[in-house]
Amino acid sequence: MDKHIIHIAIYVVGELGALLIFFLITKMFKRNLTLSSVLRGALERAFIFIILLADLPQGLAFFGALKIATRLKDDDKISNDYFLTGNLVSVLIVIGYYLTSQYCF
Repeated sequence: MDKHIIHIAIYVVGELGALLIFFLITKMFKRNLTLSSVLRGALERAFIFIILLADLPQGLAFFGALKIATRLKDDDKISNDYFLTGNLVSVLIVIGYYLTSQYCF
């Protein structure tokens, strides 16, 4: 089977699990899960997954800079604990995608 199809399958199945995980996290922090946050998170995780698959570590620095830059003038009063928890879980999920894909090949 084509490795790109396997990577896409790993991502899609993982995102279904990520949706459940983030639903639980938002309940824990008494927040609401919105469609825009779900789509933004899925896009971020896809970006990180592609960076890891392409072996472009400088892309991780770029991504980190983007996350910081978008946080500087954010009027949304998201707590630092919520922000940190969400980002750490997101990165751990993508590492899981990457390790799974490495195991498959």
